[in-house]
Amino acid sequence: MIHYPEGRGYARSEELVRLLRAVGTAEVETRPVRYAVDRQSIRYFHAADREVTGTISDLVGGGGRATVSDFTFFRPSPRDGTIEVWLP
Repeated sequence: MIHYPEGRGYARSEELVRLLRAVGTAEVETRPVRYAVDRQSIRYFHAADREVTGTISDLVGGGGRATVSDFTFFRPSPRDGTIEVWLP
């Protein structure tokens, strides 16, 4: 899931969708949000998904790595394999 600021960020989110699909990501969704984050970040919700966040960070980092956050504590937990990318 790629979250991007409403009113801007759509083009960047679609660029990331293409990149993620090119490397074999089966399902990529985008969602506009009403608030912007200060930094690009990646959230994972299951320990088994931690390893892949480094690869995703490299892809979406745009020259700098995104902050990776452990959300395994979050409840209710989304389905396995859910990783969120938040764009500033």
